[in-house]
Amino acid sequence: MFLSISHIFLAVLVLLVSVCYRRSRNFKEKLWWVPVIPGYPILGNALEFRDSTKTLERMNHYMLKYQGLCCFTLLFRPLILISDAKFCEWLLSSTTILTKSKDYQFLYNWLEGGMLISTGSEWRKSRKILTPAFHFAILEQFVEVFEKPTAIFLDCLRKQMHNEAINVHPLIVNYTLDIICQTAMGVDLKVQKESQNDYVAAVDAMCKTVVERAFNPLKSFDITYRLSPDYYREMRNVKLLHSVSNAVIDKRRKEMESEKDNVEIVNDDGTKRKMAFLDLLLKSRDEHGQPLSQEFIRREVDTFMFAGHDTTASAISFIFFCLANHPDEQNQVLSEIKEVLGEGQKITYKELQEMRYLEMVIKESLRLYPSVPFYSRQTTEDVLYEDGKVIPQGITLIVSSYAIHRNPHVYDQPGKFIPSRFLNLESKPFTYLPFSAGPRNCIGQKFAMLLIKFALINVLSNFEILPSNPSCEVVLSAESVLKARNGVNIRLKSRT
Repeated sequence: MFLSISHIFLAVLVLLVSVCYRRSRNFKEKLWWVPVIPGYPILGNALEFRDSTKTLERMNHYMLKYQGLCCFTLLFRPLILISDAKFCEWLLSSTTILTKSKDYQFLYNWLEGGMLISTGSEWRKSRKILTPAFHFAILEQFVEVFEKPTAIFLDCLRKQMHNEAINVHPLIVNYTLDIICQTAMGVDLKVQKESQNDYVAAVDAMCKTVVERAFNPLKSFDITYRLSPDYYREMRNVKLLHSVSNAVIDKRRKEMESEKDNVEIVNDDGTKRKMAFLDLLLKSRDEHGQPLSQEFIRREVDTFMFAGHDTTASAISFIFFCLANHPDEQNQVLSEIKEVLGEGQKITYKELQEMRYLEMVIKESLRLYPSVPFYSRQTTEDVLYEDGKVIPQGITLIVSSYAIHRNPHVYDQPGKFIPSRFLNLESKPFTYLPFSAGPRNCIGQKFAMLLIKFALINVLSNFEILPSNPSCEVVLSAESVLKARNGVNIRLKSRT
C-alpha cells in the first residue's frame, strides 16, 4: 500500500515537473528578444533572490548589465525585470495589462479583492467610487485629524531623547497606523498608547505573512501553505481584523442614522467628529444608485489600512535618516518652516502646499528609498510589445523603481542625497516612480504627501535629528515595503 502511494506521488511529481519544464521552454522561445539571467536547473535564480537584503542590489546590478530589461526564473516561474523608461511607459500606461501578479493574492484572505489586488471590472468600479475620496477638499479636513496622533507621537519621541541610538521605525509605524485608523475608520484604537494592541499585532502579522509567502517557495503554493501552522495563524488574524472593521462600520452606520435626526456625533474629547474615509463610502452609491455593500466597504477600508500605514511609515523613517546625515538640508527645511508658519501658526492644508523645499527633500528621499522598491503586473494573454516582440500569457513583469532611481544614466550622482536636483530637474517620463504611474498608480499619494509633510514639520520644529552614536548605514531589505534590517537609527535633541 505504502509503495503504491509513493509511486503515485512520484509519478505526479514527475508529471508536474515535465509540464512546468515544457511551459518554461515555451516562454523562452517567445521571449527570444529578452536577455536571460543564467540560473540553476529547476531552481532557476531562486537562490540569488532568497535573501531580501541582497535583492535590490542584485536587481540593480542586472538592470545596469542588461540595460534595463532581462528575464529570470523562480522554480519554472518566468519573470521579466524592467527599469528601461520606454518599456516602463508602455507597461504602466497600458489599459490591458492591469492585473497584479500572483504575489498580491497572498493578501486575498484579508482584503478579499480590494482595489489594491482586484482587476478588470471590479478594479474599475472601485477606482471610480474611491477617487472622489482623495479630492483636495476631503484631504484638507484630514489635516486637523493629524493633530492629536502627532502630539502623542512627539511625546513618544521625547521619552527616547536620552538614547544614543533610537530605532525610530517601530514608533513611526504605530504613529501612521494610529492616523490611518482615525482617517480611514474614524476611530481611535489607541495604537500608540497600548503596547499590546491585538489589532496592531494582527496587522503586523499579516504584513509579515505576505513577505514570507513571497520568498518561500513552499509557502507560495496554497496547497502546501494550508498544511502549515502559518495558515491557521493567518485565519485567526483575518477573523480579528474583519470583526473590528465590521464592528466599526456597523457603529458608524448607526451614528449616521442618528445624524439624520440632527443628533451631532462627537469624539470622546468632546470635539466634533471629522469626516472619515469610511463615512464617504457609507454615503456613496454604486452605478445603480444603491448603497455600497458591507463587504465592499470593509475590504476597501482594510485596503486603505494595509496600503496606507506601512508605506508612509517607511517613507518618514528614511527621510529622518537622510536629514540626520545631512544637517545643511535639515537646517534649510527648518528655515522654510519658520518662514511659512512664523511663530506658532497652526498648520493648514494651504501652508503644507507652500513647503517647496520640504517637498524636494521628500522626493529625493523617496528616490533613494522608494517605499515600494518594485511592483509587478501579470499578462493574462499574449501581448505584442513592438516589432514582432511578444510577451506570452502568464508572465510576471517587475518594475524596479529602486533600480530606475539609482540609474547613473538618468540621475547625476544617483547615490547622493541632493534635494535641489528636483528644482530644475527635467527628467524623462517614467524615470521617477515612487508611487507607480498610469491607470494603476497609487490613489493615495496626495494623502501620503500631506501626512509626511505634517509629521516632518512637527518633528523638526521640536527636535534636531542627529545620526545615531555610533553612526551606521542602513541595511536595506525588500519586504512588503522597503525596510532597514538593522533599524533606522537616529538621535534626537530638543530644540527648546
